[in-house]
Amino acid sequence: MPPDHGTTEAAPPPLGRLDSLDRTLSRRAAVDWPHPRWFTVPLGGLSLSANYGVLWYVLCLVPLLSGAEDPLLKALYVAVPVTLVEMTGFVIKHFVGRARPPVADPTQAEQIPLPLSKSFPSSHASMAVVGTFTLGALSPQWIPALVALTLVLCFSRVYLGVHYLGDVLGGLFYGLVWGAAWVLLVPAPV
Repeated sequence: MPPDHGTTEAAPPPLGRLDSLDRTLSRRAAVDWPHPRWFTVPLGGLSLSANYGVLWYVLCLVPLLSGAEDPLLKALYVAVPVTLVEMTGFVIKHFVGRARPPVADPTQAEQIPLPLSKSFPSSHASMAVVGTFTLGALSPQWIPALVALTLVLCFSRVYLGVHYLGDVLGGLFYGLVWGAAWVLLVPAPV
């Protein structure tokens, strides 16, 4: 008979450990890091401006406002995949059903109003990547600013506590698939 070393708990399954790490890291950013008002208010405003793709729909109007050729076609080149990635993302959210951090952990205060949708994947992240791909295909000189905007939006979602880090990473991956497929299969209007 083997020696008894006391009771041991079974190790959590790998996805359980990953989920625990995701929640811990996300809570650090959303709760433990300083949240000065001078930083969180404008960051929250930017984050909220991207709800339901509004920021990307405004940005897709830049060709129209700048007098570019075929501005409607260029606006649709951005707006259609942004809308599609958001709509299909909502279907995924419905099936995954992951609660947002302040809902799953009521001790975590809401920094900004929570969307009604579930948490995984982050629509902000996926739309930002698709917006970067499509607007970047139309105006390559904008790519550095678009990448910076995407990174700030992704950071804001975890820092402001409306998503877990895993939700944002999932949204980034989902957006990469959509954005790459769109620019490879649909030629950018010139």
